[in-house]
Amino acid sequence: MRLRIGARICYPDVVVFAGPLEQTTRTLTDAAAVFDVLSDDTATTDRVVKLIDYAEVPSLRCYVLFEQTRMAATLFQREPGGAWTATAHTRGRTALPAIDVTLPVVDIYRGLTLPA
Repeated sequence: MRLRIGARICYPDVVVFAGPLEQTTRTLTDAAAVFDVLSDDTATTDRVVKLIDYAEVPSLRCYVLFEQTRMAATLFQREPGGAWTATAHTRGRTALPAIDVTLPVVDIYRGLTLPA
C-alpha cells in the first residue's frame, strides 16, 4: 500500500493503518507504523529522506528499519510532544507500544542465511 505525504508518494514494505479501510483504497494518507527493509540501493533514502517525510505524518508512531545483511533493526518512535527517539535492536524483543506489538528480532530473521 502506498502512502501519500504532501505531494510525495512513498512505498513502504509494510504499513499498519489503524482504521476502517475501503477495498478500493490504493493510497493512504495516514498510518500508525511503517516498516522498511534496507538494501544497498535504498538505505540512504530509507534512513534519511523517508524518516524526514514520515515525521510529517501526525498519526505515525513508529518507523522500523530492518537490516538486510545482519540481524538488526532500528526503531524510531514518536514521543509525546512529537520528538523522535531511535533505538537499535540486535536480539531480544522490539516493543512497539504504539501498535501494541512486540517483535522477537530472531524470529524476523528466522530461515535466512546472513553473511558471516
